[in-house]
Amino acid sequence: MDIIKELKRDGMLLKKIPKKEQTIELCKAAIRQNPLALQFVSRKCLDSKMCLAAVKKNGQAFRYVPGQLVTKRMCELAVEAVPELLNNVPENFKTSMICINAIKKDVNTLSFVSQEKRYELFDDNTEIDLIEKIVAHNLKWLVYMPNRPDVKALCINYMEEDFSIAQYMPEQVKISEDILSYQKSKGKLQFTHKYYDSEEKKFNVKIKVVCGHHKSIFDDKKIIEESYCVQEKFEDFDKFYAFLDGNLFDAELRSFDFRGIDLRNYNIEGAIINSEILQSQGLYDGTYFATIKKTLGTDEIMGNNEIMIPDEFCYPKPIDDDEHERFDINHIPFFYISDIHLTHRVCNKFEDKATKEEIRSYIKFLARSMVRSIGTRPFNSYLLIAGDTSSIFEFTVIFYNELIQWWNPNQIVVVSGNHELWDPYVEMEDNVEIYRKFFAKLGIVFLQNDLMCVEDRKKCEILSEAEILKTSKEELRNKVQCSSVIILGGIGFSGLNKKFNASNIRYGKSFDELSREAAWKKDIQEANCFNTIYTKVLECLGKNRVIVLTHVKKGDWNTEIHNPHWIYLNGHNHQNFYEISDRRTIYADNQIGYRAKNIGLKYFYCDNDYDIFAYYQDGVHEITKEQYIDFNRGKLVSMSFKREDGTIYMLKRDSMYLFLIYCQYSKRSRGKSLYLMNGGKLGRLRRNRLEDLSYYYDNLEKYAENVNQLLYRYVGGQQKLSEFIKHLGGSGKIHGCIVDVERPNELEGFSYCHLFVNPIDGKVTPYFAYDVKSRIVYKDLKTLLQAHDSCKLMANNYLRIEKEAANNLPIVQYSGQMEEWENEDAMYDEGSYLYKISRIIKSLQYCTEKNIVRLWNEELLNYDFVNRIKQSNQIDEIVDDRLMIDEKSV
Repeated sequence: MDIIKELKRDGMLLKKIPKKEQTIELCKAAIRQNPLALQFVSRKCLDSKMCLAAVKKNGQAFRYVPGQLVTKRMCELAVEAVPELLNNVPENFKTSMICINAIKKDVNTLSFVSQEKRYELFDDNTEIDLIEKIVAHNLKWLVYMPNRPDVKALCINYMEEDFSIAQYMPEQVKISEDILSYQKSKGKLQFTHKYYDSEEKKFNVKIKVVCGHHKSIFDDKKIIEESYCVQEKFEDFDKFYAFLDGNLFDAELRSFDFRGIDLRNYNIEGAIINSEILQSQGLYDGTYFATIKKTLGTDEIMGNNEIMIPDEFCYPKPIDDDEHERFDINHIPFFYISDIHLTHRVCNKFEDKATKEEIRSYIKFLARSMVRSIGTRPFNSYLLIAGDTSSIFEFTVIFYNELIQWWNPNQIVVVSGNHELWDPYVEMEDNVEIYRKFFAKLGIVFLQNDLMCVEDRKKCEILSEAEILKTSKEELRNKVQCSSVIILGGIGFSGLNKKFNASNIRYGKSFDELSREAAWKKDIQEANCFNTIYTKVLECLGKNRVIVLTHVKKGDWNTEIHNPHWIYLNGHNHQNFYEISDRRTIYADNQIGYRAKNIGLKYFYCDNDYDIFAYYQDGVHEITKEQYIDFNRGKLVSMSFKREDGTIYMLKRDSMYLFLIYCQYSKRSRGKSLYLMNGGKLGRLRRNRLEDLSYYYDNLEKYAENVNQLLYRYVGGQQKLSEFIKHLGGSGKIHGCIVDVERPNELEGFSYCHLFVNPIDGKVTPYFAYDVKSRIVYKDLKTLLQAHDSCKLMANNYLRIEKEAANNLPIVQYSGQMEEWENEDAMYDEGSYLYKISRIIKSLQYCTEKNIVRLWNEELLNYDFVNRIKQSNQIDEIVDDRLMIDEKSV
């Protein structure tokens, strides 16, 4: 009774009563005095009635009601008393009435409602005052408002003050006549696509509404446009025409029959209308197409020798349609094409007649089709076009103006072909200058005897012919030492080809007006000119990876052997061919030619790295801290190195690197010693005197060879797992001992589900982890996949393979750790032992992947030791924690 008296004075004293000693009577007394005492009530005494009583007296008590005891009435009472408690209401009780009541009292509570639910809350019965109050609180909430005249008027009022508000309007409001008319009057509409849909039997206008502009947070010089797109549809041609203010330029209307419509009453300039319809109305003038046919001048010599791309050819796609690896920065995709011959394509397409507008539309279609052939375009990819795009300059203008709508112009690299020299029909130097100015205006890189270098993966510099020839070898190397993309480009010319050269192939005015002998002689001069540049670059940058982009094949302007480090890409002869070997790499296999119907892009990948020490002689070199950091940046190695003291030595032997530092490790160290540099960390060495530098240099080649031999077996097992994961639709990325399972999403960029392949026994541990401190370990891959939504597709594929073809499942030995857990499918696990081993293996993998030795174990110089590990397929003896220094102490 004394306890009850105390609780009647202060219900919060219930906190001091152990839950096992609480009674229903005590709990009720406490709650009657202070409903917030509900938080201390023992679960055995609690029921819905007690909770409801508490909430009736004080809505804040709702915070302490267990989920299974919550009722709709409690939710209503709680939100009525404290609107912000809407955030505590379970989703199944968040009725429209409860939400609206909360919002009326506090508009900020709308943030506690799911986005899907927000669209259901507001309708024709919602007071405009409440709508105005909500929008004033958060302009972005305008999108949830109903499509009503007063809401449209509200939107117009907001746009008059700040037009950027337009992007937050509801979708139905965006396409309403009132809004579009207002926006058009303000000049904010851009008609991006005007066309007739024969299936819908409607005229369509795709509209871009430009809301404003802002500076990029990454580059204050870059202006980003704020816009959105809508589509308006019309059943009547006159309404369509009126909406466009009589501007039908680029309107695709070929599928509309214009029955009963006299086109002479309309402005049809630039409209794409079927030539048959125009002819029937006496509006077709065939002189434009006739001129194209007359001036075609098809090169029959080339045409008769074409190796055509099959009409049914399916162009390969570099990445999956789900955009996996779209943002992979380790590799650069280079797409390529040549000999598109737009003039021939146009004549093949239309044959008898075509309007200027039909031809323009078709050329733009070809540009779009070419880009669409690759599906999803990978990040930072380049497009290389090796000449003969068109022999009519006007077609070139149309094609490239359309192309830059779909591809970053700064990453399009073009060289002319002999057909480009036909038009404009001026001297070659003037022709090239016209193309230079045209491409410069679009932002496209145009090369004619030029060298393109992309420094530090962002700054593009073009060295002209004169600059290349006057620059010393050392200066040229210094200019490109931080370049991962180097392209030498030009027509190349065919002076060394005795059969096909300027004596019988057209090269424009500068050649056409000469005798055959003089034309060939000039061809030889131009070929020698490009070869001189090529030879200079080869002498300077022979160890770099250079792409030689020419219209004409190398043998027509240089007969020396190919540089095996370089990539050669050409067109011209329509003899589709490629070779990838130790001797040379040639891509000349996407020459579209005169007659092929397909137009698409092929591709190859190059590593996105560079080597600032590529031209250093083998030996021991003292380098600076900045050089060490620059080298790792070039090799795409993420690291942080802050040590200011010490002398850094770079050991180079046969393109293999080892970095050592001679320093006093800490203030407690007795003196200076040699340490191995493992990125930003230091590793202990048994031989750590300065004079031991020669020992490491002498053994570097042998050590690297043994590491490669050793990891070959281990990585082979990982690789099989990786391929199976990819087959299921997963990532399969290998790093250290770990194979990533699910593909990373675009925002976070990494996986949470992994397979750990133990180097000691080869057994696999499937696990899920957010960090390196703990993980959930699963008994097998199947269980891991079924436990996580991010692996749902993979799990379904696994079950299908398991059912249809069990023999295709890899034989995997799982960690014996699960045997101790009896029937548990998964178990929480702590410790970082997995990652310690993995870090060591990853350090060894730098040797095989980056040519950098980042871990040194003296035992790996012993052939018997290496052979024994190889034969047993175990590498446990190289996993030695003593080789690592805790990075916290660095």
